[in-house]
Order: sequence, then structure tokens, then C-alpha cells
Amino acid sequence: MDRTLVLLIIGGFILSSDFHSIMRTSPVRSNGYASYASDSNDERTRHPARVYQYPEFYRGMYLTVASANNFQKLRYFVEKAISSNINTLVLDVQSARNAACMVPESHVRYCIDHGIHPIARIVVFPDGLRRYPVPPRYLEDKLSIAEDACRKGFREIQFDYIRFHDSGSTRRLTYAQRYRFIEGFLSEARNRVKNYNVRIAVDVFGRVPLNTDDIIGQKIESLDKVVDMICPMAYPSHYTWSRKYYSDPYYTVRKTSTQARLRTRNAIIVTYIQAFRMKMMGIPFEKYLFEELKAVRDSGIRGFILWNARQDYDIPLDVVKSFYSKGVSEKERSDFLLID
Repeated sequence: MDRTLVLLIIGGFILSSDFHSIMRTSPVRSNGYASYASDSNDERTRHPARVYQYPEFYRGMYLTVASANNFQKLRYFVEKAISSNINTLVLDVQSARNAACMVPESHVRYCIDHGIHPIARIVVFPDGLRRYPVPPRYLEDKLSIAEDACRKGFREIQFDYIRFHDSGSTRRLTYAQRYRFIEGFLSEARNRVKNYNVRIAVDVFGRVPLNTDDIIGQKIESLDKVVDMICPMAYPSHYTWSRKYYSDPYYTVRKTSTQARLRTRNAIIVTYIQAFRMKMMGIPFEKYLFEELKAVRDSGIRGFILWNARQDYDIPLDVVKSFYSKGVSEKERSDFLLID
């Protein structure tokens, strides 16, 4: 199908019974592996025996585009990651003024060569989609960033803020229409990068796995049709509607992660956890982090990503290092629970 027509369908939101047959492509799942040989015009195509291996269990942290684009900063965080049992970095790759991936190919290769899985994070609708329909040019820019990130070596694209706002001109849309729009965009994104054999991930509000339907247009069963990974943002400080969720980081992360896992058939679950000091209800930071990591382990999902917008990761990485150190006994790990 002509690319412009596809984007017009998404942007204009033509609701028809065959919307998914137009927009969707069959996900190509790789059971944890993607071949370097899928790249075109790349030295790696001459080495078909080499394969790209995704983490079996994601232990990640988020970095801003300023750090991802600055080699000295990136090298610092890669070294910190290696020493702390982190195997994944989620890298912002865009700015508000560019429709291209801002992270150089050499930076992506540096991460991979040092055993770190880099993920390209793309923000689709900052603060949520408020006005509808969406200009096709806007959607094309986001898809172009994803394509460029793949050309530069990223093997996973993570779409964030792919959601509606709960106010504005979008209120007239039904839940079903919202779900179809988001499915359509993600399906087109998969189609655009299919030749690179990459994973597609999507971030969702922490409440989404707990809700049957949600006005922001995110639904676990809907997303499970079109992505390889779903990342609930299980930050207890944001669950202000419930004192239990708000005050119990273990319960919040475990409940959110478990519900997401139980509602999926295809996508793997990797949960964002709170690695920043906000409304912690008097719980020591180290204990708070420890409880979240324990919840990730106990929920049976495939990993976690630390979120700290200021990139202040010294304490979170110390806790991760201790939690996943084979030489640390359960008793020593449980000492975190005694901090006051």
C-alpha cells in the first residue's frame, strides 16, 4: 500500500471493519534472537553466522538523549551498568525539532560491543494526544525516527506516550476507536521496520493492566496483538487513587506486573520501576528499591527498567548490584529491609 495513503488512514481515523487488515502485519517473533544478516547495505550482512541475542531477563535503566548522544556520558553509564549487573539501556533518540535518530551508530555499536542491549525510546504524543485527527506529517516523522534508529543499529524500538489525553477534542471517540488507532500506528511502525528484524515495545500507564478499559486508549489485549514487549510504568508514587498501591511498592509492582503478564499471550512484560525519590511514604530509598526488585522477581515477568529522569542512579545501581550478586546471601539481601 502507498505509504502516504496508510498515514492518511491513521491520521484521518477511517473506521472500517477491515482497518486491521489494512494496517496490521503479522508480528515476526524471534524467541530472543535476531539475525545480523537481516541488515541491508551493512558489513554485518557478510557475516550471517553472527546473531543478535536479546537479554533473557532485562535489567535496564533509562538515559536522556543528552547522555545517549554524548560519548563521554554514555561511556560512563555503560561502565556503571556493567559493574552493576545492568544489561539494557533505554536511550532517548529524538528531539522536538528532528525527525531522525540523534544517537550515532558508533554509540549503538559501543553498547552492543560491551554486552549492553540498547533500546531506542521514541515519544509519540507528549502529554497524550489532545487534538484529533492527527496530521499525517506528524505521524510520518515518528515513523522516520524509528526507521533511522534501526539503520543505526538499534534492535528494539520502544514507543512511549502512545496514548490519548482524557480531555480535548478526542472525547467524542469511543474506547474501541482509540484502541484501533493505537493498534494501527504500532502495526504501521512494525511494517516500516520489518526488514530490520527488530522488537517493538510500548510503554503503558501503570493502571492499564488493572483496568478493563481505559480512556487513554491503552488496553493490554489490544497491544498484545501488535507488539513484542509491553512495559507498564509501575511507579507507586503515581497510584494516588489507592493508599495500598501508593504506600506499598512491593504490592504495586507485583500486582501491576502480574496482571499484565496474565493478560498477554504474545508480548513479554518488562516493568518500569520507580528509581526516584517521590512520595515514598517514609520508606527508606534502598528498601523501596529492594521491594520493587523483589516484586519483579516474584511476578514472573521478564525484567525491569529503572526510571530516573535526572539519571541519579548511584543508590539504585548499588541496590541492583547487591540484589543480583550471586555471592550475596539471602540474609544479606534482606538487610535492606532493616534500614530505617
